[in-house]
Amino acid sequence: MLRYHNRMHAWLGLRRPLLVAFFIGCTVSFLTAGTLTLRLLLPGMIYWSFVPMAEIVALAVVCWKDREGASFVGVIDSFFAGYRPWLLWLTGMCIIWTLMSPPAKPFDWTISVVWLDGGVVVALVWSLYIDFHFFRSVLKRSLSQARRDLAIQRVISWALILPVLGAPTIWSETTGRIW
Repeated sequence: MLRYHNRMHAWLGLRRPLLVAFFIGCTVSFLTAGTLTLRLLLPGMIYWSFVPMAEIVALAVVCWKDREGASFVGVIDSFFAGYRPWLLWLTGMCIIWTLMSPPAKPFDWTISVVWLDGGVVVALVWSLYIDFHFFRSVLKRSLSQARRDLAIQRVISWALILPVLGAPTIWSETTGRIW
């Protein structure tokens, strides 16, 4: 019975991060091939799994002092419930690039750019709001502690994620400006 409980407990902490990785894998497939294929979905999930992992690492740093309190697995599950704005944004990207032709049609390109830029701003602000309330309600932080922990969590996770996203162009951009 204990073994079954441990597996269910682990599943609770993995299900939502895996859902995020699945959504990212689906996005890779749709943006690359215009359709959903396991050939692109599974590698996309694996390659981009560093995003949920970075979020979990950052959350662990912020929750380190609470390690005697609430179950960290439950904290992970609750935190990733706040990923809805980003999942909605990814879904919009998939819809636009699958049903429209942004590279070929100027109007479709405009819609794509508006969703890419405007949608990411909305998703960012919305997720900040959700995460702030996560720190207030789930972790029972005061107003100032919630702001601080949210800032720390974002700085750590984005410091891990953004260099990977920019790594392919950082070298060429840097050397191009020097020469």
